[in-house]
This record gives sequence, structure tokens and C-alpha cells, in this order.
Amino acid sequence: MTTPKQAFQATDEAKRQLRATADGRGLDPGQYLRLAIPPTWTGGGEFGIVIDSRGPGDVSVSWEGRPVLLVEREVADQLARSVLDYKDTPAGMGFTLDVF
Repeated sequence: MTTPKQAFQATDEAKRQLRATADGRGLDPGQYLRLAIPPTWTGGGEFGIVIDSRGPGDVSVSWEGRPVLLVEREVADQLARSVLDYKDTPAGMGFTLDVF
């Protein structure tokens, strides 16, 4: 018997903050926040959140029945043992990606 593959996860606080960020940006219909890693993410740090449209095979993280974050299937598979959180960091409040 095979063990089910663990899925990429986001905490409730991260989902709330993603919703607040999307709402604050006033995204156009069909635009979403996306978790991106290098080489797609070219900013500082190991990951970032960008505005993008839905792509084929995207994994969607939802909050209260509404998508708040897209993750490419390949990225979600790479981050299967990771949790996106929003918490106090040395740089202040922000998103973190905890890998287990």
C-alpha cells in the first residue's frame, strides 16, 4: 500500500492575508496571486508572490470558497512538505515558507 502524497499547505493566517492582499490590489477578473520560486521569481529571497492568471494544471489554495493563491503543479510537488505561513519574522510580519 502506498502512502498518499502530502500536499502543499497554507495556514489560515496566510490565507487571510492573501485574501486581504488580493482585495487590496483590486485584481482584475481572471487575475490571482501566485507563489513563484526562481527562476520565475526574480526578486529577493527564495520565493515571492506575484499577480498572474490561472494556468493549466495549477493548484489552487482557497479561503472561504474563493481561490487566494495559485501554485504551478511542479512547484506544488516540489513544496509538498512545505507550509506557507504569515507570521512575525526578524524583518517584521511577512510570509514564510516552512519546509519540513
